[in-house]
Amino acid sequence: MIRILSDATVNKIAAGEVVERPASVVKELVENAIDAGASDLRVELKGGGRSLIRIIDNGCGMSRADATLCLERHATSKIRSDEDLFKIATLGFRGEAIPSIASVSRFELLTRPAADPIGTRVMVEGGRLVDIQDAGCPSGTTITIRSLFYNIPARRKFLRTVATELSHCLEAVVRQALIRPDLDIEVTHDGQKSIRAPIVSDLAGRASDLLGAHGAALVPVSFKQGELSVEGLLSPVGVHKASAQGSSYLYVNGRYVRDIVVRKAITEAYRGIVPKGRYPTVVLKIQVPPGHVDVNVHPAKTEVRFRYAKDLSRILSQGLRTQLQRHGIKQPVPNESRYQPVGSAPATSHQAPLSLSTPPPMVASAPSPPPFALGSRPTLSAPSPAPSSSVYGSMSTPHLGETATGVVPGSVSQAPPIGTRPPLAAPLAVPSTGVGRNLLPVARFSDLRVVGQLGLTYVLCEGAGELVIIDQHAAHERITLYGLMSNERAHLGGGQLLLTPQVVELTPARAAALSGHTQVLSRYGLEIEPFGGAAMVIKQVPESLMGSDLQRLVEDVADDLAGGGDGEPARDLIEKILATMACHNSIRAGRTLSTYEMRQLLSALDQVDFSVCAHGRPVSIRVTPAELERRFHRA
Repeated sequence: MIRILSDATVNKIAAGEVVERPASVVKELVENAIDAGASDLRVELKGGGRSLIRIIDNGCGMSRADATLCLERHATSKIRSDEDLFKIATLGFRGEAIPSIASVSRFELLTRPAADPIGTRVMVEGGRLVDIQDAGCPSGTTITIRSLFYNIPARRKFLRTVATELSHCLEAVVRQALIRPDLDIEVTHDGQKSIRAPIVSDLAGRASDLLGAHGAALVPVSFKQGELSVEGLLSPVGVHKASAQGSSYLYVNGRYVRDIVVRKAITEAYRGIVPKGRYPTVVLKIQVPPGHVDVNVHPAKTEVRFRYAKDLSRILSQGLRTQLQRHGIKQPVPNESRYQPVGSAPATSHQAPLSLSTPPPMVASAPSPPPFALGSRPTLSAPSPAPSSSVYGSMSTPHLGETATGVVPGSVSQAPPIGTRPPLAAPLAVPSTGVGRNLLPVARFSDLRVVGQLGLTYVLCEGAGELVIIDQHAAHERITLYGLMSNERAHLGGGQLLLTPQVVELTPARAAALSGHTQVLSRYGLEIEPFGGAAMVIKQVPESLMGSDLQRLVEDVADDLAGGGDGEPARDLIEKILATMACHNSIRAGRTLSTYEMRQLLSALDQVDFSVCAHGRPVSIRVTPAELERRFHRA
């Protein structure tokens, strides 16, 4: 028998969509405070938020009528019609947060507009209005939540430990405060200060306060194209974390989101820069016209849908890539006078080029790349991609081999805890502001002075008083890979027509995503056509892909296209093949290099736009005078 659920049950079901844990409450109430124009925000927690959550703001406050009406479901001042859903400019808009929270807690609202002489106190218990009365209070709003989920024991039972729930609450605050340097915010837990973030002048200052050492190492990024504008902070080359947790803070029109389109663009921008299994820290504010993004696709409003997803992804990845290049090794670097080499001039300024021959190829299954002499500029025979039209303006797609310029210094091994006030681990070895953020102590590799070779593996160099250690195999591997990628089709081998074409069975969704986009695979010599229904037929395969799992490759490409990508798995496989070829055709550790060969290695690195070797290892690291003084107890 079908029955209509009671209001109490409906409210609890709705609360389950919005209020997952204490952090959900913190998120919703902090967003409401920001929408109310608050510039000062205080968050008080007890028991990880299970016992008490109190949010105090100096926003516009509410009248007695609004204070009562806000407890009604879908009561909101943000929208008036369905058309307003497609031009949302606030963080909250559906009117669900307050009634949902009040239905699963002991709720108290204390509020007063600045123009009113007296405020209003509203008491609710488990969704039932207990009392409403006049009250004296400062202008703004204070919301107190006690005993969260007290009336839903099953939900309360599944809450985690106090420490875990607290960490989620702190992260919820960090996500909102990180891009709002004009907001003064403080969080206390059981009377102890957990986060203190005063008003600062820019995003860099706020990131330093909230993200610790990683935040202080970030570099600014800003670009605009048409109606799309991007501002934020990026990890420079060499600064990355072992965990993806807390590494990406992405905002669309001021709203924190988890979006696969933006994440793919970031991954593409850092291609070849961050080693496999490591994650850059990224803070991005993306502004698009409200009509270009749908924010009403998730109960918690953490997911969005872009109207022009592919255009945005391409422009974003290309813009971030360009910004990373600007913070690469080509940038001139100022140096402290005490560390300038006395009476030294660049040792390689007027050297005659001397080639360093490449060992014979070791890969029998793939064609050998042409000889690549160190000291010579690789020939870029691949044609430049033609610009494509975009709703945000003209743009060009980055070439397969494009990466940022730079060298990876000592990488960061561990991310700091959320917030800066809880006990932290030992200081992290990350670049600091000023000189420390640059990736070489001099402008170019060729400006380094060769000291010698260590262990037949590392080239020791000196520049501006710093020690730079270069992995000879990783360096030459990058040089070789750059030459291969400049014309990848020539080195992958010609297309091999299959005597018996291979039929690939796909799901209808995958077949629909791939249909009309088979040119993505044809760029790499993989010819595929529709075969009826959800099947595709592969007619031609590059020689280097013979023996690969083509079924899985086509499925992965279809999934990537369905998610707004441009066939990334195909490119990943191509890069893996080229990387293997480069590895086997590069000088190895254990080989003696002459001084001239080491200098030629440095000169060749200046022509290559890669920072890590094909397998994600750093090409070089640098040791600062400060580090040496510390190790020798001179500091």
